[in-house]
Order: sequence, then C-alpha cells, then structure tokens
Amino acid sequence: MPENNNRWTSDHLMKPGGTALYGAQQRERLRQMADEVRALLREYRADLENIKFDGDKPFEARIRAFLASRPLAQLESDLRDAVNHAGKLDAEFQRRYVELPEKREKKAEKKELEKARRKGLNTARSVSTAGQLNGLSQALNEPSGDGKGVAKKAGTDGGDHTFLDFLEKRA
Repeated sequence: MPENNNRWTSDHLMKPGGTALYGAQQRERLRQMADEVRALLREYRADLENIKFDGDKPFEARIRAFLASRPLAQLESDLRDAVNHAGKLDAEFQRRYVELPEKREKKAEKKELEKARRKGLNTARSVSTAGQLNGLSQALNEPSGDGKGVAKKAGTDGGDHTFLDFLEKRA
C-alpha cells in the first residue's frame, strides 16, 4: 500500500498499475469481510431458528429466523457485489483512459487513409475519364479502314468536331 499514512489518493491510482493494485487489495479485503459476514449469518440464523415460541406452526421459527437475518444476508450480498465492482475498476480505467486514445488514433489513421484513397481514386477517375474522352475524340477523327473517320461517316461536314457533337448525332 502506498505511503502517506496508508491512505490511497487519486495520484496513486493515476500511476501505472495503480488501479489494478488498489482493485486487488480492495477485492481481497471485501472478500474477507463477506466471508466473515457469511459465517456470522449462518451462526446467527441457526441460533434464531432454535428460539421457539408457544403456538409456532411448523417452519415458523425457521421463517422468522430467515426474515430477521435478512439484513445481514443483504450485507453479505452487497459485499460480494462490491468485490465485483472493485474488480472492474482497473478494466474500466484501461478501457477508457488507455485503450480509448489508441483506438481513436487508429480510427483517425484509418480515416486519413480512406480520405487519401478516395482522393487518389477521384484523381485516378479524372485522369481515366479524360483519357477515355481523348481516346474517343481521336477515334472519331481517325480514319477507319475505308479512309473516313467516324465523324465523317456520320455525315458531318469538315471542321473540328467535338465529343458533344458526336453525342448529339447519336441521340
């Protein structure tokens, strides 16, 4: 346990392994307390069951002992729950303060890569589309086997024709 009058502080918990150590110590302490309460509960309940009153029906003494010792049973249950909560202390700290920044960093890197990939695809698409348009315009003007280009076969007069002219003729 840390110095400082054997008192835990937030500074102790913030150090690496602090929450794990504190959680382990508290779990052990609470587990011992729960075991003591369970033993006391069994003894107390047994003693209460032995107290009988005139006119008791069958099992009435047992039911009365159960109801009278219920707060002690609830205390034991709460201590067992506290053992579980103390065990979750380090896991929650790790998840929210150690893993979260790493997770966010990976997510940001992934987002940047995706953004770069998209930008690269858009650039590639632009280059590809421009190349396709250029290829089509050359195909329109290049002579085919009969010596006439596609634009000339379509019946357009001489002069420079554009891809839009080609599309208008096909429509």
